[in-house]
Amino acid sequence: MRNASVLPLALSLCCLTGPAFADKPPLDCGKKSLAKAVDDAKNDSISFTGICSGPIVIRSDGLSLIGVGTAIIDGGGQDAVTVAGAHGVSLANIEVRNGANGIIGTNGAHFSLTKVNVHDNPGFGISLQTASSAVLSDVATSGNGFGLDIETGSAATVGGTFTSSNNQVFGVNVNGSALTFSQATATLSGNAVGMQVATSANAFLNDASTVLNLTNNAATGLTIVSGAHMVSFGGAISASGNGVNGISLNSKAGLDLDAGSTLECSGNGDGLQIQQDSEMTVFNIPQFSGVNGFSTVNCHNNTGNGIIVRDASTLRVSNQAQVISTDNGASGLIADDGAGIVLVNSMITGNTVKDIQLAFGSRADLQTLTFGTVTCDE
Repeated sequence: MRNASVLPLALSLCCLTGPAFADKPPLDCGKKSLAKAVDDAKNDSISFTGICSGPIVIRSDGLSLIGVGTAIIDGGGQDAVTVAGAHGVSLANIEVRNGANGIIGTNGAHFSLTKVNVHDNPGFGISLQTASSAVLSDVATSGNGFGLDIETGSAATVGGTFTSSNNQVFGVNVNGSALTFSQATATLSGNAVGMQVATSANAFLNDASTVLNLTNNAATGLTIVSGAHMVSFGGAISASGNGVNGISLNSKAGLDLDAGSTLECSGNGDGLQIQQDSEMTVFNIPQFSGVNGFSTVNCHNNTGNGIIVRDASTLRVSNQAQVISTDNGASGLIADDGAGIVLVNSMITGNTVKDIQLAFGSRADLQTLTFGTVTCDE
């Protein structure tokens, strides 16, 4: 009788450890349709491999698409991937290419992208629309019309490494929406414009480990325009090798550097331009920020001017903060057309034309400043 009771138990253990509990192999796009699997899935995880044909439309909450080995979604001229109002969606280890657009989030969608490469889509590489949101980590977008586009009340958080290169218009475009860089290293290069923050949008560098590199873009590295605002809380912004301007603020735009933030402009046409009722503030109050260093603007070795402030715009530097503008091909600092400037702890020297030029109703309060040649218009 003892042996009879042991046999059913052994059979049960065999069944529990058999094929029914083994991991499912990834879907092979050479044999099955990923689009159909996504349509049929409910709150599921789908791993796949191979070259998969789009369009892929995700409507189910909680769906995960995970690439295994070579995992490509090819749009074939249609939108490659659309997250249509679904929440808790994740895409990882995937290449997305050759769509009209690469990855689109619409109608309040929420999703994450991890280790995703989006390229060669003539419209948007990645676009968040109509109050959608996304978290991006270790993402690359290249060779698209727009790299990363955030519009119509949407939001994105970028962490890890992020690159947006060789896109026809903007590497990143934030329009009427919000973008946060958090513990990120972002490089925007070879685009027409590296990054635009526009139409009352907001952008934020969240911490001292965040770096924003804007290099070798055809026109401008970073432009903030039309009532938009950008804040750096301890981050580092570097604009170099851009054809027209490193950084440009236009039409009632704002840029704040706080908590030991740095902004460096070098090797551009002009370094930093502030115009059309825009405002830039550079400051650090250690008892509030917890950071003892200086917030710093350093514009040097640009082929044109280091810093230009015009059209009733302002540049205010206060507390533990400084401006350095040296060795530029034209002037170090130009203020005209009713501009206002307050500088402390700063150095403006070694520029080719003049170190400081004040003209046309500009106002300057220069404290604890080292400078060389100065021109004041009558």
